Amino acid sequence: MSLSWKHAERQESGTDTMTASERKTSEVKTIIQSGTGADCADCEKCHGRCTDKVEFLQGLPEDKHLTMMRRSQHYTLEKDSFLFEEGDEVDGIFIILRGRVKLSSMDGEGREKIAGIFSDHDTIWEGIFLHGSVYPYSAVCLTETRVCKIYRRDFEEVIRDADIALKVIGMLSRKLHDANERNLILGTSEPKARLAGLLLYRKERSADRFVTLRLDDIAASVNLRPETVSRKLGELEREKLIRKQGQSSWEILDYEGLRNMFDH
Repeated sequence: MSLSWKHAERQESGTDTMTASERKTSEVKTIIQSGTGADCADCEKCHGRCTDKVEFLQGLPEDKHLTMMRRSQHYTLEKDSFLFEEGDEVDGIFIILRGRVKLSSMDGEGREKIAGIFSDHDTIWEGIFLHGSVYPYSAVCLTETRVCKIYRRDFEEVIRDADIALKVIGMLSRKLHDANERNLILGTSEPKARLAGLLLYRKERSADRFVTLRLDDIAASVNLRPETVSRKLGELEREKLIRKQGQSSWEILDYEGLRNMFDH
């Protein structure tokens, strides 16, 4: 039987009131395993704590790290299940321990708009500083995904520290810069140059050798039709700027060539 994230939380708190229809829905957030506390198997595999992966929490006193870890929740979610859905209240920080998560929403014409794709050690924390805020997009797992959730109430105890507050301000500044870069990509009129910009953007933010994205996800990220994306990727490959690897991965062969195409 599939379980939702909220259902798993209610089970652990002893307040499970999930209805039969909720259990049967195909869009439910599916939990394979769940657990709590600082003695997490994922921490041992990563040779550190989940909170060490959050940039603005690095350097915290040991006691604060341990407090957050003891109160955190760890889950493994199946592919195609939801971490959260558009309209859900923002009540915590999600740390992607392993796997890939897509943030997306649908426009008025039913077309998907991708806000971002997160992978190992990335953190989803937008809106955490605004009380009463809700997610403007849904988060769907592209692969089986292991996550750690730190709740808002526990996080707020930490950011009262002045040094942490300064780190948060720095991270917000980088997020604004990142958003401006994405807007530059979408503002590029030539489809092939827009794709070049996206490939560079994704590669510069990943330690992986390849840029891995499904055709539909690329299309939604740059606001182009899938058939246009397929055709333009083929042109980039024939020009020896990129090379396809497997079903949905691309290797950049000529960084300078892609950069020149995007900048001009």
